[in-house]
Amino acid sequence: MTLRRKIRWLTWIGLIGCLMAAIPALYMLRSGLISERGRLTTALVDSAHAMLAEMNAAVEAGSLRREEAQAQARLALRALGRDPFHVSVFTDGNVPAHWSPDGRSEPAILSSVVFTPWGWAVAAMSETEDIDREFAVEALAFTLFLAVLLVLSWPLSVFLSEQVLGPVEALSARMEQLTQGNTAIDIPGRERADEFGAMARAMEFFRRAAGALIERDERLFGIMNNVGEAIVLVGEDGLVEEHNPAAVALFGVPGAQLLGRRFTDLFTEEDRERVASLLGGQGGGGGGGCGRTERAEELGIERADLESGGQSQGGRAEVSLTVSCLDVHGRRSYVCALADMTQRLRHERELLRLATRDRLTGLPNRALVESLLESAIERARRHARCFAVLCLDLSRFKLITDTMGHHAGDLLLQEVAARISVMVRASDTVGRIGTDDFAVILEEVRDGEEAAMIAGRILAAFDDPVLLMGTEHYVTPSIGIALYPDHADSAQELIRAADTALYAAKRLGGRRHAFFRKELADQAHRHLALDRDLRTALAGGQFQLHYQPKVSLIDFSLEGFEALLRWEKPGHGMISPGEFIPVAEDTGFIVPLGDWVLDEACRQLRAWLDDGLDPVPVAVNISPRHLRHHSAEDFRRIIDRHGLSPDLVELEITEGAVMQDMDHALEVLAALKAMGIRVAVDDFGTGHSSLSYLKRLPVTTLKIDRSFVNGVPSVREDNGIVSTIIAMADMLGLDVVAEGVEKPEQANFLRHHNCTLVQGWLTGRPVPAVQAADLLVKRIKQRA
Repeated sequence: MTLRRKIRWLTWIGLIGCLMAAIPALYMLRSGLISERGRLTTALVDSAHAMLAEMNAAVEAGSLRREEAQAQARLALRALGRDPFHVSVFTDGNVPAHWSPDGRSEPAILSSVVFTPWGWAVAAMSETEDIDREFAVEALAFTLFLAVLLVLSWPLSVFLSEQVLGPVEALSARMEQLTQGNTAIDIPGRERADEFGAMARAMEFFRRAAGALIERDERLFGIMNNVGEAIVLVGEDGLVEEHNPAAVALFGVPGAQLLGRRFTDLFTEEDRERVASLLGGQGGGGGGGCGRTERAEELGIERADLESGGQSQGGRAEVSLTVSCLDVHGRRSYVCALADMTQRLRHERELLRLATRDRLTGLPNRALVESLLESAIERARRHARCFAVLCLDLSRFKLITDTMGHHAGDLLLQEVAARISVMVRASDTVGRIGTDDFAVILEEVRDGEEAAMIAGRILAAFDDPVLLMGTEHYVTPSIGIALYPDHADSAQELIRAADTALYAAKRLGGRRHAFFRKELADQAHRHLALDRDLRTALAGGQFQLHYQPKVSLIDFSLEGFEALLRWEKPGHGMISPGEFIPVAEDTGFIVPLGDWVLDEACRQLRAWLDDGLDPVPVAVNISPRHLRHHSAEDFRRIIDRHGLSPDLVELEITEGAVMQDMDHALEVLAALKAMGIRVAVDDFGTGHSSLSYLKRLPVTTLKIDRSFVNGVPSVREDNGIVSTIIAMADMLGLDVVAEGVEKPEQANFLRHHNCTLVQGWLTGRPVPAVQAADLLVKRIKQRA
């Protein structure tokens, strides 16, 4: 029951108690009035007796006669009988029972006395009706007064509740909310000037202080529960008093078992003294003061086999420990922060391994190889010995990754690393220094012949195919060899020399080794300079196209052109395509250069059309890399830019370009043919397995390579190859163009075997665009 209800009930109970107490009081008042009336009645009778005695004395004294005295006595007694009293004289000396002056039977107060000298009886009676009436009026007034009090007690209690109990209840409710931790409340009555206002202001101060404490406690609790480090509060006796969840995860001990446990017992036996000394350094048993922080790393703990997330946390762990002293009201404890260093140390070791080892193969990486080379150079210089460095590169590696994915490439590199490692000696070092580049340090070799023998053994390891994802692939490595101190005397120069020799081996066809020579380095420098000059030439407009005619052997009419790239370098004259095209292909510059050639050929065709000429189809050579990097839409976009009909452009690709990425090539060629763009296979017959794939190629023309045309009609093998190609093209419905026709007998042979379209010096050399336009004009006149 609330205090408000208690006060109201007490008010009502008090008023009711007053009413109950008034009832006997009223009764006693009435009894007192009646008693007083009886006393007055008795006094009246006594007064009448005294008067009669005085009258009798006068009779006896002879001053009055008896009759006169009795008459005066009656008159006097009659005068005494005024309301509410009645006085009567009974001369016979007897008062009748139940005497009433007016014969009423209501109770009255009766008193009588006998005057013996005369024999009279004097009786006095007093009625109680007036007393009852007065008592009823008083009782009614008192009842009304109590009723009014009862009625007024309700608003009075409400007023008292609101003015006195209301603030108390409001403050009590707020205090209850504060005890429940709810500090986001408003404390009423702070503006009052009385004691309630003082209490409200004190409670507001308490609320703010409690809110700040709760917020700080929640923050500390959140930090403790969410911080990654384990935090343990250790008492001065060395026992664990508090901890956060991270400590449970770190030690692998349930929280209930961790509390009260000796802190040093959580560590491995060999590290317990170090932990105890850290606690002692903070004043635990050593008398030191608080305020310092002690730290130790690489302390061992033995995790218990506590299940966490379905995984066992057992096993040794390395931690760092930071101890700080905490003194609260003279009670000392120690805050111990522990960080799990197991993963960090493992990562550091892994980072060290990654910094020096190749992730995929586990071999030393380029940085470690160079470091090992520096050490080998020091040893070789100290002992006046020589050693060799081998650089190995794989052919067709990019093709494998492009067609089969990088996973296949990773498998290939792992297999290559394993085969190289098997073929070298235990004292030799094998490392991976690039994407598909490997290096071998041969410290214990006598001369270059021994290094060449080991290189041959490595090459022989790749005679067997490599099984990748269920299919066999032949890998063709090339090896470059550099010797210390003959070729270089530093780590980077040795690798660079071996790398230069490697490219020389690749240019010789691959699957072989080559030693470094100075002229190779010079050639590499020229290669780099040539790449730089090529980019400058394209930006400076130094390239131009020459057009070699394609002529029909039937009527010697002009049937088409082949656009050939020419570079006239200022100060150097004409640069041979055989010199700069391979460089452009190696560096990737062949892609923008090939775009320029196609765009320039289309621009020239557009110019001839605008001049009113009737141009013939122009063939443009597309390199393997150019084909790999472009789609059919890319080529069509260049042609459409000049508003040309697709049948005026013919794209020539080599067998090698098709075989490097068969799927992409077939997709592009099919799309080109569907667009109406002619596609020719250049240098046909010089590739690998091209005959078996010919029927799948969506091409329109075969071009017989000049190496076969040169031998006809004198070389029987060339005659057979050329005639076979012509017959096969005829059977497949393809056009045939013979390249390199320089002699009449070659032309006769070709015409006899139904190859009527040729190009070569016999029918016309490559000429600039102006002279090619003259040939077109001449063609129009011949037709006319």
